[in-house]
Amino acid sequence: MTVITTLGPLLIALLFGYWVNIKFLSPQRVAVGLEKLIYLILGLIGFSIGALDNLAQKLIVAGFQAFVLFSLVTIISLIALYCSGLRFGGAHSENQVDVPQASKMQALKDAAQTLAWVIGGVIVGFIGKDWAMGVNQAVTGLLYVLLLLVGCQLRQGNHRLKKLLLNKQAVIIASSTIVSTLFAGWLSSFILGLSWHQGLAVVSGFGWYSLSGILITGLGDPVLGTTAFLLDLGREIVALMLIPFLAKRSSHMSVGYSGATAMDFTLPMLSKFHGPAIVPVCIASGFIMSLLVPILIPLFLGMH
Repeated sequence: MTVITTLGPLLIALLFGYWVNIKFLSPQRVAVGLEKLIYLILGLIGFSIGALDNLAQKLIVAGFQAFVLFSLVTIISLIALYCSGLRFGGAHSENQVDVPQASKMQALKDAAQTLAWVIGGVIVGFIGKDWAMGVNQAVTGLLYVLLLLVGCQLRQGNHRLKKLLLNKQAVIIASSTIVSTLFAGWLSSFILGLSWHQGLAVVSGFGWYSLSGILITGLGDPVLGTTAFLLDLGREIVALMLIPFLAKRSSHMSVGYSGATAMDFTLPMLSKFHGPAIVPVCIASGFIMSLLVPILIPLFLGMH
């Protein structure tokens, strides 16, 4: 029942936003709402982390866990994606171009702003531990709104499930990424002393740091949520830096390692290095992984 009661409301919120056209929620309002809501929730996550007892020790634990997980996910997923590229296509792009410095600076600015909200929340939480009552419940409530807006955004972007799921290259890339990432998470559970389902849950964000950390924290594990946040944030930033090099080897490596962000954050850079023909593959691959994040994390965390 734990899996059903946890996963059910989250899926309902996501699918309601995807299937129901709420006229008030225009694309502009959804985009603004998502941005503000993500920062608010990240601030509350930081608050709940700051209010933890033995904070320094737990941050060291989360940072070490994230480093081990990041190393394993990177090595194993890139090997798997290189092999899938050799077997199923995905040759390197012949039209390599340089990414404007402005794009790199904006990416760094976004990452810095995200970290600033979390750090700010940690500081406030550390100072005002007595105010921490009800923060986790607030995060959970806001999480339902967040998934509703994510569903709206997917629908407004005309991401049709059938069309996306039938993109052969995208399915191969997404499958290779998902299987290799989950294998890395399972393997890490033995190294880090986590349960196997915690190891699988913490890597199931596939680079979507703003959702993975929120989900895991909202489901009652702020330390593991911090680990997931650091892991996926690191993956997104490193993906941005590695795309110029990975694109020379295989589109499977560059698109797959970008994970769920291939449909949004890293899409402009992927398009620049592979050409516009890669865009449908990026969107489909990223969509498949994005769709699985709010399914797999509650599913694994609900297992005992």
